[in-house]
Amino acid sequence: MKIDRLLPILLLLGALLHADLFYYSHGKKIPLLPQSETKLRTLAKSDIISFLTPSGATVQLTDRIIVGFKDLTEARAVQERYNLTFVKKLTDTMILYHISEEGDALEISNLIAEYEDVTFAHPDFHLHKKRRTITDPLYSGAWHLHSIGINVDKAWEYATGEGVKVAVYDEGIDIDHEDLRGSVYAYANYNVADSSQIHSTYPTTDANNWHGTACAGIITAQANGKGSVGIAPDAHLYAIRYSDEVSGDIEAYTWMMHEGVSIVSNSWGTYTNLDAYTEIFRKLATEGRDGKGILLLFASGNEGRSMDDAGIDDESESPWVISIGASTKKDQIASFSNYGSSLDFVAPGESIITTDKTGSGGYSSGNYTQNFSGTSAAAPVAAGVVTLMLSANPYLTRNEVIDILKHTANKIGQYGYDYKEWNSHAGYGEIDAQKAVEAAKTYHSKLKNFARTLYIHQGY
Repeated sequence: MKIDRLLPILLLLGALLHADLFYYSHGKKIPLLPQSETKLRTLAKSDIISFLTPSGATVQLTDRIIVGFKDLTEARAVQERYNLTFVKKLTDTMILYHISEEGDALEISNLIAEYEDVTFAHPDFHLHKKRRTITDPLYSGAWHLHSIGINVDKAWEYATGEGVKVAVYDEGIDIDHEDLRGSVYAYANYNVADSSQIHSTYPTTDANNWHGTACAGIITAQANGKGSVGIAPDAHLYAIRYSDEVSGDIEAYTWMMHEGVSIVSNSWGTYTNLDAYTEIFRKLATEGRDGKGILLLFASGNEGRSMDDAGIDDESESPWVISIGASTKKDQIASFSNYGSSLDFVAPGESIITTDKTGSGGYSSGNYTQNFSGTSAAAPVAAGVVTLMLSANPYLTRNEVIDILKHTANKIGQYGYDYKEWNSHAGYGEIDAQKAVEAAKTYHSKLKNFARTLYIHQGY
């Protein structure tokens, strides 16, 4: 029997034996199944470190919790009531606390979550982010920019990314790569133990940690006569190594907003979509770029399944992000691309040529790979197009960018579109760089042409 069929049974067993093992997410109780070699019936509460969620994600407890408040008037009372130690403010309404030695992160956060003045509370989980890359040799072969179906070379007549800050929030990024070093504007590593080293430590590309290099190259590899060329080769790259803990991610996104980043490409997921993520995504989408909104793009995932299935709750489903699936060379929807009601667009995600970790330690034996596939590739392709749009017209709001993408997307694929010109496998279609950038360039002068009814997901 497959694990996805066994999981509900295992969770039910875990719930019976450990009824207090759950956390709140968007107002719902999410059960946790203890992960241990020790049999469940002999497992002491103090031994439980790792858990399995209904979506199959592994989470680990830390000695910290994150609390979101409507305002901070009750923050002191909550801290004293549960003997918490203030660690830091993550945002203007989100606080990270350290629990006492005798405290229980799950129990305390669940009690706090029920307070009227609290919007959410959950442990500062240590998460295992999943890459959204396909590296199967069947996906081999080159796919040049001018023939990937989104007309990037024609879009360059209008913009090449000048003046736009775009972040790749991912694993290791080789910032000294011959095709990236000239585009790196800033870097950070939020996976360091000492927070004082965040902005002085490279976003490491240690063993099995080069995924971000490939994502970054798709967007900003330079037109310098070497290797590949990115979709927005003149953009300013923020190369940022993600954290393994929720609080670190919140700090990273907050820093990006304060730095004036306009676009963030995310080719990862945890299948938890915690409340803290929802809140920081909302903040960036509504308050970033001086109120015009930061564009957060997320890969939809590579399991070839519906994200609407029970128990699946992913960052790419947030109403504040743009969810990107993958298309193929033949203008079809990739079989591995996750789909569902939260999907917004698709972009090429098959055998993309891009930068690789320098030397033989990456996906290939050289400095480039011709085999980067998956929604991990599709998300930065889409992010690169959005970068061109904001380079052509920096005054566009987040909503306007999304409107333009909807009206200019190509209706590709093997699935029919509904009256909203949308379907669950392709979203609003495949992003077309030329059409989108042309429309962005003249958007305000042709605003009346966009006056027809728009069907926009909640949060847009």
